[in-house]
Amino acid sequence: DMRVCTLSLFDSAEIVRGEGERFVFLAEPEGFVRAKFLPLLDEIYRKLQARFGGEPRFLLEKHIPSGKGMGGSSALAASMALAWAEECGGRVDAELALSLGSDVPYMLTGGEARVTGRGEDVTHLPYVAREALVLLPNGGVDTAEAYALYDRMKEEGSLPERRGEYFNDLYAPAARLCPDVGRAVRALKESGAENAVMAGSGSAVCAFFEDKEELARVAERVGGGFDSLILRTLPARGE
Repeated sequence: DMRVCTLSLFDSAEIVRGEGERFVFLAEPEGFVRAKFLPLLDEIYRKLQARFGGEPRFLLEKHIPSGKGMGGSSALAASMALAWAEECGGRVDAELALSLGSDVPYMLTGGEARVTGRGEDVTHLPYVAREALVLLPNGGVDTAEAYALYDRMKEEGSLPERRGEYFNDLYAPAARLCPDVGRAVRALKESGAENAVMAGSGSAVCAFFEDKEELARVAERVGGGFDSLILRTLPARGE
């Protein structure tokens, strides 16, 4: 059960002509490990090829940090699927989108939404224009490990009580796996950010603001120690 929004940071895929490698990267984020990411791209490619046919080449831009819980893999899968479908006159249905990843059905449109089920139930919400400060702790959080630790902590009765809208069930296990996650949340809250929450299964931590001035004050107080991004929310495609 997730509250999701689109931020002004993107991955994209464009079909290009000519011969050569299947994937050509135009841009990669700092710390991106191409060799680790290519098996996932190959799996996405095989599923799309089975549906649409052909052997297109893709020009990829990868700006969303990997392993930070910000949905970069799903964004890229959605972008590849939409480009391939447009190329061959097909369409990306809910079944295909879900086979590419639990977040992909949402990624097809983006915007403000609540996502439930395995990711197939997407309820779109009114767009809210906000500013966002994202801190990127050193290291990522393995999603499977976070869920496994969540299960153990639930059995132990050691999970914190849910409080407020900005709450992430996976925060407690993620902070155990990557202590910098906890440091990032504390740094934001101690700097005046009331709406601070971990993204996905971590390790990125986000704080949302009504205006740029408030964000600037918090960003100045947070200081160094974390890589950071200053972004804004975006409406759904077509809005």
